[in-house]
Amino acid sequence: MELVDKKMLAIEEKIKNITDNANLIGDLITKVDALRDEFSSSFSIGRLAEFGKRFDEGIHFLKLPPQNKVVHQHHVPKVIWIAACLFIVLALVCAGWYNTHNKLDASIANDSKYRYLKLDTSNKKLQLYMFMVDSLYAADINFRSTVIYSEEQNLKNLALLQKAYQLKSQAKNLEKMVEKNKNKP
Repeated sequence: MELVDKKMLAIEEKIKNITDNANLIGDLITKVDALRDEFSSSFSIGRLAEFGKRFDEGIHFLKLPPQNKVVHQHHVPKVIWIAACLFIVLALVCAGWYNTHNKLDASIANDSKYRYLKLDTSNKKLQLYMFMVDSLYAADINFRSTVIYSEEQNLKNLALLQKAYQLKSQAKNLEKMVEKNKNKP
């Protein structure tokens, strides 16, 4: 019987704890009711409805698959820029060499022509004149500038002669027109 008495005492203890817990649960229920009243007074139903609407829209957007938009950005590495610049420099250097070669060819051709004229022994007057010009070039430092100045003067004289010829032909045309007008009644 002792065993039964011990069990009874244990059950009575548990019942006491349950009544103590019941008081705690009652206090908890009153506090939850107070929080509910406070919550309903601080949040209006309109704001809660707006929050629900936004929440639904957010869920709708989250359900849509994301749009993968690929933006291609082409980037030219510096090595390619450097290679392009070096290619351009090489092209300019080659063009310079080509022009120098052309000038050298022209100079060689002119030298060959001059030497051929000097070797022509049948024309003594031309050889004497060329020797004189050679000595002038050797004696006068400004020989080149003198020749260039003389060439410019010849070009100016040629332009003036052409203009005079043109004016002369215009004058003849005008004289013919005057003669025609005189003959008309």
